[in-house]
Amino acid sequence: MSLGLGPTAALEASGAPSRWLRVRQKLSYTAKDLCSKDGEVRHKAAEALASLCKGERLAKALAGNLPPMLRGLKAGEDAPVKLAILGALRSIAEKNDAIAVAQHSYALLPCLKDENILVQRKVSALYRVLAEEGAAAMVARDVTSIMHCFESTQASNSSLSAPLEALAAIACAGEGAAVARVVERLLIGLRDPRPKIRCGTCTTMAAIGRGGAKELLGYLGLVEDPEAIANAGTLFEMLVCVALDDKDETVRLAAADALRCLPEADPDTCDETRQRFPKLVERVRKLYSGYAKGETEEILLNALGITTGEACVICQDPLHLDGGPLELRCGHIFHKKCCESWIEWVKRCNRTPSCPLCRAHIFDAWGKINK
Repeated sequence: MSLGLGPTAALEASGAPSRWLRVRQKLSYTAKDLCSKDGEVRHKAAEALASLCKGERLAKALAGNLPPMLRGLKAGEDAPVKLAILGALRSIAEKNDAIAVAQHSYALLPCLKDENILVQRKVSALYRVLAEEGAAAMVARDVTSIMHCFESTQASNSSLSAPLEALAAIACAGEGAAVARVVERLLIGLRDPRPKIRCGTCTTMAAIGRGGAKELLGYLGLVEDPEAIANAGTLFEMLVCVALDDKDETVRLAAADALRCLPEADPDTCDETRQRFPKLVERVRKLYSGYAKGETEEILLNALGITTGEACVICQDPLHLDGGPLELRCGHIFHKKCCESWIEWVKRCNRTPSCPLCRAHIFDAWGKINK
């Protein structure tokens, strides 16, 4: 078996033809060794190819004829051989030949189903590199298989973050619509006990929105599982609950970041969003203390269009606290509780209740507060 490198590739690989002939002969022997019945021989051959691919010129030459190398990824091959070949393919992809590798992504699919978790991790990392190096459109067809890889590791209680990183990279590269097809299956990651996996799940959702599928996410993510977080019904509600309740600060921030990639968080739709999710609005309002506000809280407040700049002139706390605001007929706004306390104090002083600012009468003819 020969790698079949042409004369042009040979000249590019080395300025000295005689040296290249020796290299080519070595490659030919290495390719033959990949078909050996001896596992150790195949392993050494795969490692030799991985080492050769670290050189830019040789990697480019090898990129022109990958099938002999890809035979080391066939089902049933020993894990060390697969790991070495995957490392070689990654070196090739990182040297501006990602398209050449992506054209043979069908050969990577068995590795996503491999029983060895190290192989699954390495092939997922290769998919991420391919997406980052310009081949996202070509590997987007494998999104379902990458998602299945993540699910299989979840089922074995050894969840990998690498498949999530691969999906996020594919989405970020403009293939958000392709990754959005598996977003409902992705929600299982939010229930993983490891913060890294929960964070990776949120990051992938954010990537979907930023990768051109923001509007599509508005129609996805309906939760039918009764054990879902907080029994949330939509993706928006679920992410708000994670941002409010998760024990890990990094996960809360990642959920909030994903939240603002949804159409419900668009500033132009905040009024409609507040009407759709009144319970969430109330929870977020209670969250904000008025004295300390982190990035997560800031994102939640902005996503729901809750303003915190105005303060009650009586107590100086934000108007959305302490029962919410009350607008008097004169146009001035205070906390309802503060206004009621003010009225009680003025009445004890035998004075006519009036606005604390402009002194306009607060009561109408029936003794009710003018609203």
